[in-house]
Amino acid sequence: MKLIWKNSLESTPAACSAQSRRVSLWNSLEAGDVVSLSLRGYEYHRGTVEDRTADGQTIWVIDRIGERRLFHIDDDYDLLVASQG
Repeated sequence: MKLIWKNSLESTPAACSAQSRRVSLWNSLEAGDVVSLSLRGYEYHRGTVEDRTADGQTIWVIDRIGERRLFHIDDDYDLLVASQG
């Protein structure tokens, strides 16, 4: 069995492309966007983006009951943005 560390995958073209798309998505978020954050196929949190850092690495999401949570791009959540309209 061959073990492959996560860091070694990050240098492959596919991994770099996926990381680039992930960064672009997080950077495009704006206050008011409705998002869903999933981990291993389980929806962990859904709510509205309240704010994000200038570098797009960290977002604050408020759920429907007013609970505010902080998420970082490196937390490995899958992020989905609800379509507007």
